[in-house]
Amino acid sequence: MNNPLDYMDIAINEAKKSLQEGNSGFGAVIIKDNVLVSKAHDTDNTSKDPTAHAEINVIRHASVQLDSDFSNCMLVSTHEPCPMCSTAIVWAGLKQIAFGYSIKDSLAQGRRRINLTCSELFERAGASIEIITDVKKEECSLLYNNQVRKSIKQLRNVDSKELSHLADKLRNKRINWFKNQNIQCDNDDVLDTAYQLFLTKLGISAEEAPIVDKQDNKLVIHSKNFCPTLEACKILGLDTRDVCRQLNEEPTQALLQQLHPNLRFKRNYDSLRPFKPYCEEMIIKVEN
Repeated sequence: MNNPLDYMDIAINEAKKSLQEGNSGFGAVIIKDNVLVSKAHDTDNTSKDPTAHAEINVIRHASVQLDSDFSNCMLVSTHEPCPMCSTAIVWAGLKQIAFGYSIKDSLAQGRRRINLTCSELFERAGASIEIITDVKKEECSLLYNNQVRKSIKQLRNVDSKELSHLADKLRNKRINWFKNQNIQCDNDDVLDTAYQLFLTKLGISAEEAPIVDKQDNKLVIHSKNFCPTLEACKILGLDTRDVCRQLNEEPTQALLQQLHPNLRFKRNYDSLRPFKPYCEEMIIKVEN
């Protein structure tokens, strides 16, 4: 019996390779009697072939290995197959598929998809194909999260000069955002107000970034919130200690200094995700 849970991680790694290369982030494997036959990802951008989807590529690779005999095989993919790939699955004679993220999920995100599910296509084709859904859906969903994909696009093949340029844009964006807010504070509660500003701008709750140490001139925060930059770095194989230092630290400090010129923002780069379960961050009020 083919178990897709055992092989979805391989498909996810293929999807990550796709994103690293500049493709669209889909991965697939074919297994036969619970043994890996082939693995592939989409190459439609890099090969200039719009039909080079992950499922098409993996079927082509497996056809060579299996002499086009797909009996007892299962195709496992990070995303529900599109109508083109679903049709290829029918013609190949596959009888089992499994996927993580659905067409419906992608459409709900506003992504461009053909609104025809694989189950509808199989039914119209008169094909009896077992479908297993939501396999490691949470892990697969990160591949298709709009914020993560935006960060991947920004950070792919980035160098220090480009990171500096991105940091400048982020700094200006945060300062302009602050100017449109009506935030007031006095000198006595500046740290508390700064903390609320930090949460509000990032759109997170105090539970996601709790204060773990509070002193007269410093707050220590352990941030555990969802972070697109973190997920993009993990997918692209980048070190967050380098990226976050260059990209995020100064723009966050610039934002806090709009509230009060004596505020500083620091990170403990020995306690940073994914190397630790949280990012240790500090809001500091320095003396004049």
